[in-house]
Amino acid sequence: MLFIATKTLDHFVAHATRTPLLEKLQDKGLMPLVRSARLHAYELALLGAERAREMERELGAQTEGAGEAPYVRGDIFCFEDFVHFLIFGAEGEPLRAGIIYEADTPEPQQKLDAFCRNVYEAIEAARGFTDLKAASALLEVDWQEQTTSVPESFVRFAAAAEDGAQTNVRSTMVADWLHVAGMLEDTAARQVLRRLVEVQREGRGAASLLGGEGEGVPESLLNRLAGAGLIKREVLVSCRKDARPLFRLPSPDALDVLKATNVLCSECGASIADEKADEIVVPTSLTTTLLQDGSWLTTHLRSILIKLGLPEAQINTHPVSGEGESRAMAHLCGEAFLFLLRDGDWTAAQARHALDEQARTDAPHLVIIATGKIHEEARQRLREHARRRTHGGRTAEVLFIEGMETVAPELQQAFARVAQSALNEELWPLDSSLGLNIAQLITTRARLLQKSGALRELAASAAGALAGSLREF
Repeated sequence: MLFIATKTLDHFVAHATRTPLLEKLQDKGLMPLVRSARLHAYELALLGAERAREMERELGAQTEGAGEAPYVRGDIFCFEDFVHFLIFGAEGEPLRAGIIYEADTPEPQQKLDAFCRNVYEAIEAARGFTDLKAASALLEVDWQEQTTSVPESFVRFAAAAEDGAQTNVRSTMVADWLHVAGMLEDTAARQVLRRLVEVQREGRGAASLLGGEGEGVPESLLNRLAGAGLIKREVLVSCRKDARPLFRLPSPDALDVLKATNVLCSECGASIADEKADEIVVPTSLTTTLLQDGSWLTTHLRSILIKLGLPEAQINTHPVSGEGESRAMAHLCGEAFLFLLRDGDWTAAQARHALDEQARTDAPHLVIIATGKIHEEARQRLREHARRRTHGGRTAEVLFIEGMETVAPELQQAFARVAQSALNEELWPLDSSLGLNIAQLITTRARLLQKSGALRELAASAAGALAGSLREF
């Protein structure tokens, strides 16, 4: 997913200064893509590079003389994991410089600051100003950060949260390890944990889960649950005479210590060393809390959103409603997303609740997430509501997601659409200069580079595995 940061400078760059400015930036290692593409086209047209710059000057003069849009309206500068852009405003409008980056791009703000410094120095150099240190000293005073406004619907949602701050703190505490483990989005893991919670509620041990008639759980799954902090292993000591549970111990070592003390059974008087001891698995208190009200859904959603790159400040969650739905909201590029999650099926009855919630928040993007099925009647009801909103002139989108396993890729696509729309709004002045949609070019570039990176990692992994197997011979 792409993010945008922009700074503005209250300065008009004269048309005649713009091409020299781009040349100065190129001297600093910032290759202007639009200008380079134009020059290459002129070289092809002239069958050589000798007079390409002369054609550039001629066409620029003709464009200016005809009173059309300025020949140079800005440019973009591409790097491996980010893109800078520069948009020259009309007289009375600010100059805009920005960065388009991925969630894992290191230090994007520092990169933008360095770019703004280079732009300012290039402006002064193009005007013949020689004391570039004095020019760059004005950087912090003149450049203004352009912030995206927080949607009013998000502000209202956050203000209406009951104990929202406590919910968010709890979610933040467990989000990192819950996302890494990825356990609760696994249907089989949730079933095991629910059975453990039920067994514990009934006052029984969970030894049957370790094996037995049709109820065995793979040891690998139990190890993963224990590693994620969702279960713990204990030893249950029971009276051998009447099978009454006596006490639980945290480990076999604790039982060995107890046996050495010659403690006697309170039921039959026999030595503890002679009583029955079974290894059991029990859910932790965190598991019980997350499963009893479905709050694990918003906890896991929060971790997904953070991994996709959204800052904590742009995410808010509500406690589970009386109807059993978990609620959350996030905003990206000024657009609010309302998430309604249910640990089970979404029926027409829940669709009515969803419509009420969207009416209260007025969020343009509604995301319905279910661990079970989303009934067709519910889909139709929500789609019809979205169509009515669209006909009324308001943005309306409804996204249906079945199963937590698909939440991340589905949201990544939805966020990418919003990000591309924001890029279009920011970069449209450059479209006519290059003859194509610049925002689409950048988003497609990012997607292709991600695929190339994934293929390189796969190839490196395969090469490492092959080298390891060859060393065995």
